[in-house]
Amino acid sequence: MIDILTASIAILTDVGFTSEGISVADRTALAFEDSTVLGFLFAYDDPSQLVATWARDADAATAKYQFGLRRAGQKAWNTYVVLLASGVAHYGDSVTLSAIEEDLSGTRKIARAGIGDIADLREALLPLLPLQSAPVLEPVDVVAEIRQRTTELSPRAVDAFLSTADEAVVIQILEEQA
Repeated sequence: MIDILTASIAILTDVGFTSEGISVADRTALAFEDSTVLGFLFAYDDPSQLVATWARDADAATAKYQFGLRRAGQKAWNTYVVLLASGVAHYGDSVTLSAIEEDLSGTRKIARAGIGDIADLREALLPLLPLQSAPVLEPVDVVAEIRQRTTELSPRAVDAFLSTADEAVVIQILEEQA
């Protein structure tokens, strides 16, 4: 199990956010900000605790930092409340988490459960992270790949196809094989 707040700081800092631990409604949370987004992140042990206290926590954070949010100007429109639980959600809690995310009053919300490792956390934070580039693939030996995948053709037909032979020659070889 990971410490969601500590791991979130690392992930958000890696992509250019500034973040710091804060105390809101008698719980430790995380405030984060970059040039276009700001928000608060709360971690919970289980989804039922998240569901029971998220509104109080979100309201407390926005009330405590209301003057900073007002000074943020346009950025205030991109204020997030991120609610993450390490425990796995049951069906009822999953439905409620979806409803929380759809509630756009005051702030945008990300509500997820089952955060057990860094991959889960990164997936939950994806709406905040910049677009990722496509993976760089190793070069492929196209000729070897074609030879490997054309097992139903004779080696002579494959050689003719891969050579600079005229199309008619390749067709003639294929017809002789049939």
